[in-house]
Amino acid sequence: MFSYYSIPKGLRYLLTITVAVWIVQLVPGIGPYITDSFSLVPRYSIERLQIWRFVTYIFLHDPHSPAHILFNMLALWMFGIELEELWGTKRFVRFYLISGVCAGFFSLLFWNSASIIGASGAILALLTVYACYFPDRSILMFFIFPLPVRAAVIVIGLISLWGAWSGTGNIAYITHLGGIAVGFFYFKYYPTIVSQLNRRKERVKKSPVILPFRPKSEPAHDNGYFEEKIDPILKKISKNGMDSLTDKEKKILETFSKKPGNE
Repeated sequence: MFSYYSIPKGLRYLLTITVAVWIVQLVPGIGPYITDSFSLVPRYSIERLQIWRFVTYIFLHDPHSPAHILFNMLALWMFGIELEELWGTKRFVRFYLISGVCAGFFSLLFWNSASIIGASGAILALLTVYACYFPDRSILMFFIFPLPVRAAVIVIGLISLWGAWSGTGNIAYITHLGGIAVGFFYFKYYPTIVSQLNRRKERVKKSPVILPFRPKSEPAHDNGYFEEKIDPILKKISKNGMDSLTDKEKKILETFSKKPGNE
């Protein structure tokens, strides 16, 4: 049986916060102030260092158009459930927020654009990733035409491209395009980036750098040995990493670290 608490936690929080903010936007006096202060205006965001707008605009919607928040939250619920179950709460919420921020940065292409509000950029990023995972799933485009989700993303992308090029209407088409681009980039490159980071961590764990220290009682000939043999190796590690060492250099470093007083 469906209930509020059956919705995954991250998705539930995002829906709740967004709807709550929209209700506050309806309050006379307070609502307009909230909308003006936290919507995304590219010029203000950069010139006045109002960086928070790149995040807060995601949770604002048109207070005069219930359809704006209704369609966005419905899409968030439809595509967010499976993605959060697939990724987990932290990754899902992190992706939603980062993709919304990145989609907002695309608006900088139109420096003098008006205020931008809405979660459409983040939701289109979700939709794009969803389409990459499940390209043949069918959805009702505009709640009328059944289309594979992959085709729906292409159609939305073309509409947004045309809208951004023509400059018609009051829809932030460039932000929509940004969301689609972020979603595609994430799906294509995120596994590679994570894999590279994990490999680097593993290399660091498996190849700890043992820094030899010279005791005060170290003989003079050892001082010369350190400066001649060990110092260049340590500099090489500092510059290029442990993997840059030859087998001979690794052996020299290992032998020196095992000498009395160097452990």
